[in-house]
Amino acid sequence: MSNFTSKTIWITGASSGIGAALARSLSTQGARLILSARSADKLETVRQGCSSPDQHLCLTMDLADQASIETAWSHLQILPREVDILINNAGMTQRDQVAKTSMEVYRLLLEVNFMAAVDLTKKVLPGMLARGSGQIVAVSSLMGKFASPQRSGYAAAKHALQGFMDALRAEVHDAGLQVLVASPGFVNTDVSRNALHGDGSRHGKMDPSQAEAISAESCAEQIIVAMAKGRAEVFPGGKERVGLLLNRLSPALLRWVMRKVRVD
Repeated sequence: MSNFTSKTIWITGASSGIGAALARSLSTQGARLILSARSADKLETVRQGCSSPDQHLCLTMDLADQASIETAWSHLQILPREVDILINNAGMTQRDQVAKTSMEVYRLLLEVNFMAAVDLTKKVLPGMLARGSGQIVAVSSLMGKFASPQRSGYAAAKHALQGFMDALRAEVHDAGLQVLVASPGFVNTDVSRNALHGDGSRHGKMDPSQAEAISAESCAEQIIVAMAKGRAEVFPGGKERVGLLLNRLSPALLRWVMRKVRVD
């Protein structure tokens, strides 16, 4: 994994879950990290848990706030580092039906899961194109490939992210850049606790499907292997990945399953 030695890697959503696991693992491989999330205290805890913590930077940023994004980006401009790899990992999910979900919640889900990733990608892209090297990673979801009930806004945002990254990959291939979309299934993180109900309130509990899922560390390692190998896609997860096969072989059967499956 010498691919990451001395590489500057910017990770969003780095304060917990998959982002924190990516940070800890990549730091052991010699990467210099820029860790972003909303909580400065949590980011500092992650930084201290990384190898060579003095090599890494905490950069607070709220992806739902454009001014916060611009402030963080302006801080990066004065650093003697250029971003070699951007990992768009931050995200927010949903637990409610379409009829009960406000437009404010839909806009927030799109802003955090899609628009912010597009914004950050466009910010680092000119430098990567000028150097003729770089990698963009988007942590999407199986919900970017198919959708289940009570995830309409999340699935829509992840479908949009998948389409954007597919188009970007085609555009930058000949320029020497790599684009990876990681689409995990269930991962044991706090994502369900932070999920939004239709009125904007928090779900506030761990769903059984999350509690029984693969660890954030396992997910992160699969993503890192795919990054090192220059792959276009990777699908960490468990048995829920059968949905990918059903979607390819029998979309009608997958639609039936989605109608019948119990969702949290």
